[in-house]
Amino acid sequence: MDTVISPENSQYTLLIVDDNEMNRQLMALQFKRAGYSVVLAENGYDALELIEATSFDLVLLDIMMPGISGLETLEEIRKQHTLISLPVIMVTADDLEQSILKALQLGANDYLTKPLNVPVALARIKTQLTLKDLAVLKDEFVRFASHDLKKPLIVMMDIASELKKSLTPGATITADIPELVELITRTGENMQQVIGGFLNTGSSAIATPEPKYKKIFLNDIVDKSLQANESYARKKGVRLKKELASDLPVIEADEFRLSQVLDNLVGNALKFSPRETTTIVRTRADDKYVYAEVCDGGPGITEDDMKILFTRYARLSNRPTGGESSSGIGLAMSKQFIELHKGRIGVRNNPESGATFWFSIPIKH
Repeated sequence: MDTVISPENSQYTLLIVDDNEMNRQLMALQFKRAGYSVVLAENGYDALELIEATSFDLVLLDIMMPGISGLETLEEIRKQHTLISLPVIMVTADDLEQSILKALQLGANDYLTKPLNVPVALARIKTQLTLKDLAVLKDEFVRFASHDLKKPLIVMMDIASELKKSLTPGATITADIPELVELITRTGENMQQVIGGFLNTGSSAIATPEPKYKKIFLNDIVDKSLQANESYARKKGVRLKKELASDLPVIEADEFRLSQVLDNLVGNALKFSPRETTTIVRTRADDKYVYAEVCDGGPGITEDDMKILFTRYARLSNRPTGGESSSGIGLAMSKQFIELHKGRIGVRNNPESGATFWFSIPIKH
């Protein structure tokens, strides 16, 4: 049976651990033919050093090795990595039930016997990698839900609370009820768009689909973001202003992703700003790029925080002024989305106080 080369396998790196050089080379050849990247280790000590220094997607580990056995190596691996974070498939020549049982008890995901049945080996590897990817997707969704859905839910609850007060029997009907109904509708539509965008694009840890380009005006996206954050700004006691260039050219961009970026930047500005300050959103353009800037009145960014600002799960020294939670993924997501557009994103501290986050999108796609 011919081995089918799968292009998506190239994103995975396997670590093969075997003290027999011929076995290592043969397995490396077989799995490279299937498209996998492969790294070799001739004993357990080397394997543990490699795992400490490098990220692997799966380990194929020989049970019988001199020095430190495969079972002892597995035991050390499981002190740092779970069955999901680093799957380990044991490889054995004797097929002894006791050795296999011990390996599974120590945290092996599966086992293979020598000589390898290549189609079976590839199927078992694929199963473990798929399970790992599904776990990553689940974690990504949980983080996405906590980051991108929590704030609009809070906004909707605030609006619903105001409506409840206004609609209590005997209470005077205020003139802003239609505006509140419109705001809660827009917030719900925004949540629907965010959920739909996630389901369409999937987990960024598994794949990064190309943006869905269409012709848009950046000012329109800014207006929608300011409307979505209006209630949050009122609650925080922060003024929202806009200074939008009237002569911006049309750009080709993914409206959903740019909306998420702007919502992240505006939301962060409000989250970290003290009461009675002002957050300003500006737009401008030059010959090559269209720019958006979000200028806040917060504490600014420290030199140490500048180094990790756009990395995932970064824990910054500044704390939200209203006790809100901070997942540390919003800016990393924003950077990823802007780079998908071949654009740039950055931050600078303002001369007096606060910081200005900005991004630019090429005018010509």
